[in-house]
Amino acid sequence: MSQHALQPPGLTRRRLLAGAAGAGGMAALGALATGCGSPVSLAADGRRVRFWNLFSGGDGANMRALLDRFRAEHPGITVDDVTLEWGPPYYTKLAMAGAGGRAPELGVVHVGRLPGFAPGRLLDPIDTGLLAGHGVRREDFNPALWDAATVDGQLYGLPLDIFAFVHFYHRPVCAEAGLLAPDGTLAPLHGEAAFLAALDAVREVTGASPLGWNALQPVECWWAFWSLYTQQDGALLTPDGLASALDDAKAESVLAFLARLVAEDYATPGQDLVGYLVNGGGFVWFGNWLVIDFQTAGLDFGVTPFPTILGDTPAGQADGHALVLPHQDDRGGPAHESAHLLMAWLVRNSVDWAAASHVPAYLPVLEDPGYLALQPQAEYRAAMDQAAFDPPVWFAGTQSALQRDVGNAISAAALGHTTPAQGVGAIRAALGKLLATRDPFGGRSAA
Repeated sequence: MSQHALQPPGLTRRRLLAGAAGAGGMAALGALATGCGSPVSLAADGRRVRFWNLFSGGDGANMRALLDRFRAEHPGITVDDVTLEWGPPYYTKLAMAGAGGRAPELGVVHVGRLPGFAPGRLLDPIDTGLLAGHGVRREDFNPALWDAATVDGQLYGLPLDIFAFVHFYHRPVCAEAGLLAPDGTLAPLHGEAAFLAALDAVREVTGASPLGWNALQPVECWWAFWSLYTQQDGALLTPDGLASALDDAKAESVLAFLARLVAEDYATPGQDLVGYLVNGGGFVWFGNWLVIDFQTAGLDFGVTPFPTILGDTPAGQADGHALVLPHQDDRGGPAHESAHLLMAWLVRNSVDWAAASHVPAYLPVLEDPGYLALQPQAEYRAAMDQAAFDPPVWFAGTQSALQRDVGNAISAAALGHTTPAQGVGAIRAALGKLLATRDPFGGRSAA
């Protein structure tokens, strides 16, 4: 199994703070919640920003470099950044700190997790007036992304980036297969027939499965399903998020297509995706953060947004990172203003952040010569315009119960363990259980 099979952005194991284990974990959490565990002294005028994040590895190095630049440019502001363990441990710590009202000034939340993270209780709204004072406004962002970070008319997350399910291609293989445009990039692939023809052409060159996509992994199955289902304008839930709106025919067509990929040996389950492409494979479906692995391997490759295959609406599953204000009972003053300055500065200076493979959320950066010079990062910047975010409910988003439980049903159908029609029934059953589960953050739910 690929070491990347279940790795969303930054899913390399995050370093835990010393002592945060067993009974001592709660004591460490208490120190975090109050900020007492920090070795950095408070700035004389209170302009201190404690910044909890979940970035490590490649993106972590980029974030630390950005924060060092900010400190150099703003010597009057103390930035105390702490990297916590990615996933449920991070969200648990952030929720407990927010519930206690003694959270850090700034944090990071996945855009897909924002609606379920109790905005108004665990998160404080962002002051868009303060942001505007630092040159950051709604019109500087893709409207769908900004709206995804807005709850009940208030902005609760300032989008930093998106990460998307994209289409990698091995340039030498695709050149031999006659699939490249004159500029050396992959020629557009639109429609099921054109896509399968491209797979057949690659197989003629390589003599092996032409697509690296792992049907054994529920999350990767969800990414593929949601991309292809959204291309058909399919809805999963009613607008209020309280009931299923699954279109059986559209969902079944997706499951049938994914099952065909496996049954006809277009995609072999269980492949190491990096090794597959490095060793002469043709295409890979995965998240854009795999760019770093392929660059490290010295591969001649490119990346396009996810191709439009089963419908007419360009779409590729995506999520993003948003900068948030964890709830503080006494939020305000110089530290609060400094947090807004820092978040605005980060999005306006995110060219270096894009080098870690994420698509910057701040639209002016997408036209920056420095960003356009980044390859292949700039090649898939249109993924921003076709980003298909998970439904805005508490059980959706990166590594969520939705991706896991519905992904299991998709995987079973793709592997041929169930028929596509049975797979649709399993998706309905999984959705029903999730909808009947009470929101642990106290928001709206069918329960």
